[in-house]
Amino acid sequence: GTGTGTGTGTGTGTGTGTSAGQIALLVKLLAQAPTPEEAHTLQDRLETLRAAHLSPTTQLLVRRAEKDLTSEKPDDAVDDMGDALALQPDQAILWRSRAQMRLVAGNLHGAVADLGEALMRDGDDAQSWSLLASVEERLNDGPAALKAWQKAIALNPMLDRTHKRSESLRIKAFGQPT
Repeated sequence: GTGTGTGTGTGTGTGTGTSAGQIALLVKLLAQAPTPEEAHTLQDRLETLRAAHLSPTTQLLVRRAEKDLTSEKPDDAVDDMGDALALQPDQAILWRSRAQMRLVAGNLHGAVADLGEALMRDGDDAQSWSLLASVEERLNDGPAALKAWQKAIALNPMLDRTHKRSESLRIKAFGQPT
């Protein structure tokens, strides 16, 4: 009886710590995932954990933003994500989501700024690094794109098993090898 009571108490008390611990473990597993399928499964689990602390109101705003995006209203989506961030600015996943929407809206510098905020809060998020690589590439900053991509594939090597993307970014950063 006592054991169960303690277990529940601890579970409730360290909700954040536990999910942070789970995230850290999954990040380690993702870096060693032997197959793209396993990497995908781990990435999905990470995404669920990263969104676990979003309040119902924040979740509603995120869903509205995603709907705006599918209705081809990226500026409204960015506004909705701004509202979500006003409620929970500590949530890295919200910064990454707004960065994606800013990219669609054509605000590349805003996307870079949001990804900086996301990565400051969660530097082990391969998706944020991968998105940063895409935005930097669109900004024609080859060296920054390559550096971000190298961070992404260090966290999730299955993103670039054939090394095609790494090679393409290396050429954009440093030119054709002679």
